[in-house]
Amino acid sequence: MGSADKKTIYWPLWSLVFVLLSLRCHGSCSEKELERREEEANVVLTGTVEEILNMDPVHNTYSCKVRVWRYLKGKTVVNGEVLLDGGNKVMIGGFGDPHICDNQVATGDTRIFFVNLAPEYMWPIHKNELLLNSSLMRITLRNLEEVEHCVEGKEKDFHDSA
Repeated sequence: MGSADKKTIYWPLWSLVFVLLSLRCHGSCSEKELERREEEANVVLTGTVEEILNMDPVHNTYSCKVRVWRYLKGKTVVNGEVLLDGGNKVMIGGFGDPHICDNQVATGDTRIFFVNLAPEYMWPIHKNELLLNSSLMRITLRNLEEVEHCVEGKEKDFHDSA
């Protein structure tokens, strides 16, 4: 058997191994159900990424200044200290976090963000910053309706039990 024959045999085998490893890496990120993601987030908002800041080369994470278009949940949680540039922008951190599946953005991307206020142990670097709690969602009519349904269902249950 010549070297050309070995390449013919091994090339498809290595290609298959590469594909399987790629699928395994992407498949290892499991996202929680939408209802749970909404419950765990204190704030759910739609917004557009205006600026990428605070890149951390060690952890490969970064923060973004986001123009808020609409609060779907938790507007009262976002107080004056968190609001930027006249009150219509916020800083969101946690992009690049390996524990969150879909968390990469570029300037100009408009998404649905599930976030919480940064905990005190992350201060002073992330003080007055929101942090991603789960994957971003693209803005589609269906996604907006599903998220609104989750939020309204929780608010309805709260008011019914009060």
